Amino acid sequence: MSSPRLGVTRDSMLTNPLHIKASLGRSVSRGFSVPGPDFTYGMSNESTDGGVAEVLSSWLVQRRSDFAPSQPLPPDFLSLNRDAVRYGIVTSKELSQYRAQMGGAYSQGHAPTPPRGRSSRCPAVPDITFGVTTKKSDPFSVLLSHQYGRSWLDEQMKNSRNQTSNQQQKRFKAGCIPDRRSRELTASPLRYTLPPLTQVAPALNTFRDPEARQRALRSLQAFRVHSDEE
Repeated sequence: MSSPRLGVTRDSMLTNPLHIKASLGRSVSRGFSVPGPDFTYGMSNESTDGGVAEVLSSWLVQRRSDFAPSQPLPPDFLSLNRDAVRYGIVTSKELSQYRAQMGGAYSQGHAPTPPRGRSSRCPAVPDITFGVTTKKSDPFSVLLSHQYGRSWLDEQMKNSRNQTSNQQQKRFKAGCIPDRRSRELTASPLRYTLPPLTQVAPALNTFRDPEARQRALRSLQAFRVHSDEE
């Protein structure tokens, strides 16, 4: 039994959760009803694995893919431009006229649209090799004679000879004494030279005006002359 309501009762009051009033002694339920057993949460995925259930329930027929296109094919501008350059057509006016005349002969062939439910794949290019090309097999005579091992040993010996010759040239150089740790310790250190001095402007200017500065300089010179005479 619900409490008495004042005013006009409308049908929206029974569906709007803000207007629904709880029964006497009970709380208002805020949840929704649970769907039935036939309800599927999410997207249903129909399996087409070719089993017995699929054979008994349906009869699938593959659609024809070699259908005629309903729309006119667009012209192949790459072929048009290439042939126009061969014929000596350079200006834009001549090129537009050539496209208008020969546009129907050059048309791009589109791949047929795959049927529904199947993944669309791009046509494979026959001149492209996917992955790394396999190296050609070597003859058995090369493998049995161990030519790879001999070439590797010769290369290592050549590198070692070049390295030793370079070290000897660096070690015994005419007119040059090799630097050692003892020589570095006994050698006299280099003289420290001061960086060139630069004239820096005065940081403070205690004179009120240039005339006061000149008067101070004249008095300083007079004091020096007087001290020298004494």
